[in-house]
Amino acid sequence: MDNTCKLCAKCLKKDEHLDKCNNPECQNFIHPSCFNKISVAFAEENWEGSDFCGKRCFNSNKKELEATAKKGKGSVQWHTEGLTHELNSMAVIIDWLRTDGHYCSLRGGGQT
Repeated sequence: MDNTCKLCAKCLKKDEHLDKCNNPECQNFIHPSCFNKISVAFAEENWEGSDFCGKRCFNSNKKELEATAKKGKGSVQWHTEGLTHELNSMAVIIDWLRTDGHYCSLRGGGQT
């Protein structure tokens, strides 16, 4: 299988180097000017990421980036969300509960 740029006849600049497709599963190569041309076709004219050999590799990477972004959002564990390990929401709540009378007032009793 020939893994060189298949678009070079359309948009190749003189003496341009080949870049490897940044999809780890792909072994193809592409010229940067060829990728710029096809990124316009993908409606990604301002793409500043890595070069990919075609739509399939580009979309695969885009889905992976979106999944990573979604994974970063969501709930955060109470003992890991603070600025430091010692100062987090769980530590603040435990310190509050340890203070005299706070636990009793939380449970519905009056302060002693």
